[in-house]
Amino acid sequence: MSSSLTLGGIRAKATSIFLAVIWAHVPLSAAVALIAHNPWQQPALFATFVAIVASLAVWRLRDGLALRSIVAVCLTFGPILFVYAGRGHFSGLSGDGDWQIDYHMYFFGVFAMLTAYVDWRPILISAALTAVHHLLLDLVVPANVFPEEGIDRVALHALAVVVECSVLFWLTGALGTLFRKQEELIDFTARATAEALQVELDENAALRQELSRYAAHT
Repeated sequence: MSSSLTLGGIRAKATSIFLAVIWAHVPLSAAVALIAHNPWQQPALFATFVAIVASLAVWRLRDGLALRSIVAVCLTFGPILFVYAGRGHFSGLSGDGDWQIDYHMYFFGVFAMLTAYVDWRPILISAALTAVHHLLLDLVVPANVFPEEGIDRVALHALAVVVECSVLFWLTGALGTLFRKQEELIDFTARATAEALQVELDENAALRQELSRYAAHT
């Protein structure tokens, strides 16, 4: 089986894609700020810092839960920065369509993307960071997370996060079990094939010895 289709291969490919997305957050966060007529330097600089952290983690850790957790955190800072950079962004003929709420949809996109790791723990870490971000900023600086202050809106978003993540936890668990069973079956098949080949070689060697002894006595 191709290494790209193994659990390790899929996770490695996902990390490469996520790292590219994290670096893409640098110009995108600046663009969101400019469109909303906000200063672009702060979100762009913070996005650059996050991307450097993610790159160093990939370089030093290569693989494992620690790497997946760091990448999940760095990826989640994308929507966090978009929501911050897009504060006060109105659109539409009446000018009453607040895009800051729309940027929240990217949080749900990040949760879905993290299923590529086939591991529920990075999703949980991303969801926890999202919850802390929403609750803390709604209490301290509401304008940086929602157009209007209100715990009811935080609760509604939290409910949506719980529903989505519950399904994603189940899905990643099922996929992980499937991959492990597949790899166990491949290992078992390889061992059985090797053992059968060894038995055949031993039998052939014994037969040659018998033939040699028979030839020596005739």
